[in-house]
Amino acid sequence: MKKENLSKLLLLLVAMIWGSGFPATKIILDSGIKPFEFLGIRFFITAVVMFCIMKIKKIKIEKTERNLGLIAGLILFSAFAFQTVGLVYTTSSKNAFITGANVIFVPYIVWIITKEKPKLIYILSSIMCFIGIGFLSFEKNLTINFGDFLTFICAICFALQIVVIGSRIKNKNPFTINGFQMFSAGIIGILLNIIFEGATIFTRTYDFKQILALVYIILFNTFICYSIQTYAQKEINPSQVSLILTTEIIFGALFSVLLLGDKMTFQVVIGGLLIFTSILLTEVKKR
Repeated sequence: MKKENLSKLLLLLVAMIWGSGFPATKIILDSGIKPFEFLGIRFFITAVVMFCIMKIKKIKIEKTERNLGLIAGLILFSAFAFQTVGLVYTTSSKNAFITGANVIFVPYIVWIITKEKPKLIYILSSIMCFIGIGFLSFEKNLTINFGDFLTFICAICFALQIVVIGSRIKNKNPFTINGFQMFSAGIIGILLNIIFEGATIFTRTYDFKQILALVYIILFNTFICYSIQTYAQKEINPSQVSLILTTEIIFGALFSVLLLGDKMTFQVVIGGLLIFTSILLTEVKKR
């Protein structure tokens, strides 16, 4: 199997795992763990694990890889922070929809950073994907509020993170980059927890259910998924990466049906078909 095709399958796996992480994240936040506390633990522990692996395998750290990872981590944390705070002021469906809008921004951010004009097929696919997300996420409430604005900034940050890594990762070690990305995001999370949340990360006693959910998120949704994403971005352009990762919302809906008893609606079916079709469209240029 070609590396490019393998990378696409791996990104689909990432989207599926991220989709399965919604119940675990809900358990964590509903249990009283603060948002910055959660993000700090999630990213910092992942970074520690990755640095230990680098030490054991004696992986040489290049300055360019370290700097790229630190910058990407800052952008990644910003995306999660805006998304989390935005969720306080808006509905989860609108939050998911606007976050998914990053697929629209990616081709244009690539254009700005690399001066490479996006192909028409990627523009059309991103628009179709955006419409599909709308079918999956939107309810009757179409008003725009402060939370929507914050989530809009989150979408731009997620798009920027994909492009920054995708445009600079060639001939670099993705594992090293991801390690520093996790470290940067983790440190910021811990600092903001100390400043805004009373340093609960150092004072809380975590119960078994919280620890189990955190282990799942750290191991699967963070360590495995972001390692795969950084690796796959060496083989696939940022526009395709964003399209494939958007299937997270489909898997999230499916897991909600299977695990939480949500109904499989006409909206979910149409939205899912539009998103998958948008991904298939990007393959037309190769035929």
